[in-house]
Order: sequence, then structure tokens, then C-alpha cells
Amino acid sequence: MGLAYAMLDGMLNVEPWIPPASPDLAVLAMDAADRAGVPSLRAWPERRQGGIGFGTLPPFLCWRGFENGAWHLVLLQAREVGALVPGARTAPMPDRWLDELDLDSLARPLIGHPDFPGGVSVHVVHLPGGDLFRVRTLGSPAPELVAEVLKRTSHIQIWNLSD
Repeated sequence: MGLAYAMLDGMLNVEPWIPPASPDLAVLAMDAADRAGVPSLRAWPERRQGGIGFGTLPPFLCWRGFENGAWHLVLLQAREVGALVPGARTAPMPDRWLDELDLDSLARPLIGHPDFPGGVSVHVVHLPGGDLFRVRTLGSPAPELVAEVLKRTSHIQIWNLSD
């Protein structure tokens, strides 16, 4: 079992983030790929149903927070947190979806989004069950901030980072 994270209300400032229509995430993805020297992209993030869609996955719910002078973007699957989103998947998520996710292609365009001056660390979260969470991060880890988002999106108040 990993570390447990419990936060007092208001200790960390997190809030939902709805990606704006502008700038277009596809344009940011192409620019970010050019800067990274990536010759082609198979998938990139897109605005979908109030969140961020990526490839064949349902849209991610997006939360942002500011901790220790840095922005963080936490991406959750609506199905895993029990949220009802029009058009969201009702079937279980594919096995190993987090491990197989092309995190660079998803996160690279978001890092340079103008809503996050100075850049943003992107955290994609998987909830395997109970009070456990797994996270893949591009940028600086922030498990306490991720746990605070999970606390605010569920009835569980103490979350454990899965090994």
C-alpha cells in the first residue's frame, strides 16, 4: 500500500477547468510537436463535452490547481469517478488504458496552454478501486494536489497512492 493523502478543506486551491475554445488544442499540439521534433502525431487532445478528449478514450474531466508556485492539471475519467457526462462511456475503461496512454502527445500541448502561465504539470489519474489511485505525470509530481481533487470529486476523504 502506498502513502495515504488526507487534506483539510481549503488547504490546496483546486477548481474545475473547462478548456476554452481558443486556442485550438490541435494547433497547440502541432506547435508542440514541431518544437519537440516529432514528425507526426497519431492523436492529440481536443475539446470534447466540456473536457479533454484524446484518441478513443472518453473525455477527461479537468481540474487545475496552483501549488508551490506552479500550475497543475489533473485529468480524471468521468466513468471512474462516477460522474454523469452526456455521451460519456457507460462500459468499463479498457484494461491498462493508463499504461498504454501516449502521455507525451496528450500533455505536451497542454503544457504550453496560455491558461497556465509558465507551463503546467499534467497528471492523468486512474482509479483502480476503493481508495486507491494511480497517476502518470508529465512535469512535477503533486500527489497531495491529486488527492485533493479526488477528495472533492468523491465521497472518499483519504486517498492512497497505489504502488
